[in-house]
Amino acid sequence: MGEEKETFIRIQGVNEEFEGKKVLKNVNLDIKEMEPVGLLGKSGAGKSVLLHMLRGTDEYAPDSGEVIFRLAYCPSCSWLEGPSKVGEKCSKCGTELEFREVNFWKDEKMRRLLKGAIAIMLQRSFALYSDESVIWNILEALERAKYPKSKRMKKVYEILESVKMLHRVSMPDTRDLSGGEKQRMVLARQLALSPILLLADEPTGTLDHETAKVVHHALIDSTRGGTTFLVTSHWPYVIRDLTGEAVWFDKGEIVDYGDTEKVVTDFEREVGEIERAEYKKFGDPKIRVEGLKKYFLSASRGMVKAVDNVSFAINENEIFGVVGASGAGKTSLMRIVSHLEPGSGGSAWVRMGDKWHEASKEDAGTYIKDGVITGGMTDWKSYFVGVLHQEYTLIPKITTWENLTHGIGLDMPEDLARMKVKFVLEGVGFTDEEKEEILPKTHQELSVGEKQRILIAQVLMKEPNIAVLDEPTGTMDPITKKYIGETIIKARENLGITFVIVTHDFDFAEKVCDRIAKMEKGKIKEIEDLRTF
Repeated sequence: MGEEKETFIRIQGVNEEFEGKKVLKNVNLDIKEMEPVGLLGKSGAGKSVLLHMLRGTDEYAPDSGEVIFRLAYCPSCSWLEGPSKVGEKCSKCGTELEFREVNFWKDEKMRRLLKGAIAIMLQRSFALYSDESVIWNILEALERAKYPKSKRMKKVYEILESVKMLHRVSMPDTRDLSGGEKQRMVLARQLALSPILLLADEPTGTLDHETAKVVHHALIDSTRGGTTFLVTSHWPYVIRDLTGEAVWFDKGEIVDYGDTEKVVTDFEREVGEIERAEYKKFGDPKIRVEGLKKYFLSASRGMVKAVDNVSFAINENEIFGVVGASGAGKTSLMRIVSHLEPGSGGSAWVRMGDKWHEASKEDAGTYIKDGVITGGMTDWKSYFVGVLHQEYTLIPKITTWENLTHGIGLDMPEDLARMKVKFVLEGVGFTDEEKEEILPKTHQELSVGEKQRILIAQVLMKEPNIAVLDEPTGTMDPITKKYIGETIIKARENLGITFVIVTHDFDFAEKVCDRIAKMEKGKIKEIEDLRTF
């Protein structure tokens, strides 16, 4: 049918509304067969809604408009391929494939059939059987796909090779895999289904850039053989890495569609850079870490030196970054400094007034004053250190308002609480209209980016002396990330908070932090000073 790529999916005048709010507005889009397409935009722009609509998820049926699939269809066994295969022999039964145009949301029988040929990878979802082996996870997917038994082990090897996971072939369970390895295993399970369309919703949003690039290469290599690939992301580098064509969404509408480099460059220009002013009001050391260690045994990796003889100091009112790839030891270090778990050796001290509390020991009541070790407030950390954990979520069954007030034990008159809540929400980038929209919503009704901003607002509501933020921008779009960066900078200026930012996002740390400790294999390799005086 010629060398030019065939139109595979035609989206015509699609509109979608949830709870009175339009999330897709007159979307028109042609997707070519085997042309990787990126859907770019901030959280809540409509990208994931369109992806779930193409997946055939019932609650995402369009209110109006059509989604048309152009297919090669086997009249004998109902096998499906992309339109370029029309006229070829079916790989399952040998019958000649016929052209079939399917109105996806009008033809229920064909939609059910098509859904079996469409795979999806969801953000923050590692859909694996954690108690089962690497091989078993893929064999189970092949069995569901009715792949011939005699050929399954050979296919397992081919799939593991395509996603760069052969080095884990003998692992007895998947719980000890890294985040990047788990995401590649999710991809492997999807590929076992032999999809004609692979949909990926923020597939590497929570991974560091180096790990993400490994997953990206696996995605590219494994979808070259006939799978059309659509990926949503608010990270420009993800869209650049994975696609040749990109669609920029904003508030449910297509802003631009075309060459990825042009679309992404225009998007970045619109976002702009984090604005920061020179800051000089640093106080005396607030956190002191001396020869700190955290060792533990892992069934698959033996002795792990998560934190290995680390020493540094953080000054009062400083924004201090700890950066590194997944597994570098950042989170283990953060948990010890925050007195969430003890160290294995060395010490981490936190100053409250003129008293030094030893956070690295199980008894946090120990502190030093004038060189003398003594005891005291065992619950000092509850009032002094605010922590945003990487996997924290809002309390699911209560509203945003309740999460920001009663849910965190805030006890003040409602009028004052409402003023404070609105002030903090404005600080994390919500407009007046958006504040009114989100306050009555529960966890399930918020986008990923909205949840993350509200979680940071929870920490700021308590006005801690020290705020430790673990991956605060893990799933954020660049626009929201800019809000958060400027919020941290303003909170330091207005509230005198000392921040520790633990992140794999070096670009964010470089724009926000005064100094950055670069961590690798449990050690700090370098501390970079970004101050300009």
